[in-house]
Amino acid sequence: MSAQRVRATRWISPVILFGGLLATGGSTVVLWQSTQLRDRLTFLHATEIELRTIESQFRTYTALLRGGAGLFAAKNDTVSLTEFRSFVERIEFQSRYPGVLGIGFTPNLPAVERESFAVRAEALGVPNFRVRPETSNATVSPVLFAEPPNPRNQAAIGYDVMSDPVRQDMVERARDTGLAAASARIHLVQEIDRNKQAGFLVAMPVYAGGAVPPTPEERRNRFIGFVFGAFRAGDLFGTIVAAEAEEDAAFAVYDGEPSAATLLHRSKRDPQAAASARYTRRANLELGGRAWTVLFESRASSRRASSFSEVWLVCIGGMFFTIILSLIARRQRRMQDEVYYLNASLEARVEERTRDLRLANDQIRQAGEERARIEETLRQSQKMEAVGQLTGGLAHDFNNLLAGISGSLELMQSRMQQGRFNDVDRYMSAAQGATKRAAALTHRLLAFSRRQTLDPKPTDVNRLVAGMEELIRRTVGPNIAIEVVGAPNLWPTLIDPPQLENALLNLCINARDAMPEGGRVVIETANRSIDRQGALRQDMAAGEYLSLCVTDTGMGMPRDVIAKAFDPFFTTKPTGQGTGLGLSMIYGFVKQSGGQARIHSEVGQGSTVCLYLPRYSGKAEAETFGTTRAALPLAQAGETVLVVDDESTVRMLVADVLAELGYTAIEVADSASGLKVLQSDVRIDLLVTDVGLPGGMNGRQMADAARIGRPSLPVLFITGYAENALLTNGQLEPGMAVLTKPFAVDTLGARIREMLAHTHH
Repeated sequence: MSAQRVRATRWISPVILFGGLLATGGSTVVLWQSTQLRDRLTFLHATEIELRTIESQFRTYTALLRGGAGLFAAKNDTVSLTEFRSFVERIEFQSRYPGVLGIGFTPNLPAVERESFAVRAEALGVPNFRVRPETSNATVSPVLFAEPPNPRNQAAIGYDVMSDPVRQDMVERARDTGLAAASARIHLVQEIDRNKQAGFLVAMPVYAGGAVPPTPEERRNRFIGFVFGAFRAGDLFGTIVAAEAEEDAAFAVYDGEPSAATLLHRSKRDPQAAASARYTRRANLELGGRAWTVLFESRASSRRASSFSEVWLVCIGGMFFTIILSLIARRQRRMQDEVYYLNASLEARVEERTRDLRLANDQIRQAGEERARIEETLRQSQKMEAVGQLTGGLAHDFNNLLAGISGSLELMQSRMQQGRFNDVDRYMSAAQGATKRAAALTHRLLAFSRRQTLDPKPTDVNRLVAGMEELIRRTVGPNIAIEVVGAPNLWPTLIDPPQLENALLNLCINARDAMPEGGRVVIETANRSIDRQGALRQDMAAGEYLSLCVTDTGMGMPRDVIAKAFDPFFTTKPTGQGTGLGLSMIYGFVKQSGGQARIHSEVGQGSTVCLYLPRYSGKAEAETFGTTRAALPLAQAGETVLVVDDESTVRMLVADVLAELGYTAIEVADSASGLKVLQSDVRIDLLVTDVGLPGGMNGRQMADAARIGRPSLPVLFITGYAENALLTNGQLEPGMAVLTKPFAVDTLGARIREMLAHTHH
C-alpha cells in the first residue's frame, strides 16, 4: 500500500503542470472570445443609440415645425414678425432644440406679386425686403422670417427657395403629401463665413383653413407656404449624439448612397481609424421622404484596451502560477508519505465533522429561507392592510355622505310631490352640507396624493405665524400655553399661505389633543442648511430650508405609531373624534411643495413635528392675511365670457351664473373650437376653461395661444386637481387664476366679478 502510494505521487507534479497549462490556454481562449463578443455587442448597442437618437430628434424637430405651421394656419398667413418671434421665444427654441440653425416661414405666391409682396413684408415687420434671385418660375417662395435673428439667418431673408431645383423638390413633396419633407444635401444660404458645413432643410406645409386637404389637387390649390427648419449637419449631429456612444462607434451620414458628394457628417476620428476598425455596420433611415445611409465603424476605446490587457494577464498569470504549483507539488510529494498514516487516522474524524457541519449549514439555510418567506408575507400583509384601510375609510366616509345627499334629495322629491314645501329648505341644507364635507374629504385625499391645486406665493412664515397666533390661542383653549419663537432674518419660502395656515392649525390641534390635562405648545421657526448626510437621513434633497416646528409636552408616541402617523385614515383617537387624514394631508401638501415633514417623539417626553420648506431666493410678498373683499361691480354692457369645458353640466352651470350676473356667455366643448373663437374678432372679456380638454390642446396651451393675439386676456382655470400644465416655474402668469372643483356657485360668481373688475381699473 505504501509503495503504491509513493509511485502514484510521482505523477502529481507533471499532471499539475500539464493540467494547469491546459486550463490556462482554455481560459485564455474563452476570455478572448468573450472579449470579442462584448466588443461586438458594445459596438452594436452604440450604433442603435445613435440611430434612435437621430430618429427621435427628427421627430422632435418635425413636431416643432408642425406647431409653427399651426400658428400660420390659424392666422391664415397674417402672422407678423413680432408674433413669430414671440412664438420662437416662448418655446425656448435655442435651449430646447439644439443643433437647429434656424426656423422660419416662406409664403407661396405668384411671380407677378414679387414687388407688391415687398410692401406686405414691410407691413409684417420685415424692412428692406427683396425677392432674390430673379427667375422665370411661375411661382416664388421667398424666405419671409428666419429666427433667431442672427447674421446667418438674416442672410436668408428674401431668398427664393423655388429658384433651386433641390429645394423646389422638397417644397413640392411637402405640398403634395401634407407631411414634413427633407431636402437633399445642400449648401445653406446662411453659410456666410469660412466655417462652412453641409446642410439640409425640412419643410412643413401650411394650408389655408388649417387642416390638410384630402387630395393632392386640393393641397396644391390651398397651399399658402411652409414653415422650415435649417440644419447645419456638423452642428446637428455633433450636438444630439451622445459622446459615450460615439466613443465606441464612429459614424458617417450620407444623403443617399455613400459618396463624397452626399456626405452630410462624419465623426471626428484618427487618420488610421478606418484601417483599425474591427466592426462595421450599414443602416438606412427614412426621414422626411429622404433615404439616409449611416455607416458605422468601431473605435479603439480605453475599455477595449483594458479587455485585451485582461486576456494577457490571465494567460501569463496562469502559466506563472501553474509552474509555481508544479514546483510546490514536487516538494510536497516527499512529505505526503510521512503524513499518510496520520491522515488515515484523521480522515474518519474529518468526515464525521464535515457531516455535522453540513447538517448545521443546511439547518441555517432553511432557517434563513423561512425567515425571508415570513418577512415577505409580512410585507405583503402590511401592504394589503394599508390598501384595505385606505379603501375602507373612503368607502365608509363616502357612503355616509352619499346617504345624507341621497336621502335628502329623495325626501325633497317626496315633499315637493305632496305639495309640502316647509321642510324642503332643511333637506336642501343637509344635502349641501354633505356635499361640502365630501369636497373637504377629496381635498384632503388630493393633499395626501400631492395632486391638490396650490397657489404658491413668496411667504414670510414668521408673519404668517404671527397672524395665526390669536386664532391658535382661541382654538387650543386656556389650559394650553402658546409660545412663539421666530428666528430673526428668516428666509422666505414659496408656499400656498392658506394651506400652510391650515397645516399649522392642524398641528396645534393635534398637540392640544395630546395634552388633555393642559400643557405647553412651542411654535418655532429656523433657517437650516441640510448637507448630503443629513438629507439622506431625512429622505430629502440637500440644500437650504426653513423649518416650522410645533412641539408639545404631551404623552409622546412610540416608534410603531410614528411609522404610521402619515398613513391615510390612521388615527389613535377614539372612534368619531378624528378622520385620520390630518397628518397625511399635511405630509402630502409639504411634499407637493418640495419639502419634507418629520416627527420626533418619545413616550412621556412629548412630540415635535417639523415641516421643512425650501428657501425662496426672492423676497416675500407684503400680504395681509385674512383681509375682507370689497364689493365687486356687476357686468357692464356687452361684456362677454367664453366658457370651455367638455362636461356639459359644468358648462351649463357656469353659463347660468354668468347670465345671472349680466354677462353674455359663449359655450364650447373642446380646445380647437375655443381657440377658433379666441382668434376671431368676437369680443371676449374673460376666458373660463377646464385644464383637461379634447381637441389637441389642454386649457393652458389654449390660453397661451390665445394670449398671442389677446395679451391682456384674463383666464380662470377650473380643475379637479393640480396639473403640471398650469404652472410655469411654479407660478401662474399675471391675469390667471385657478378655481378648484367642486366649487360653490357664489364662489364662482365672486371670482368672475373680481377678475373682470380688475380689467376695468
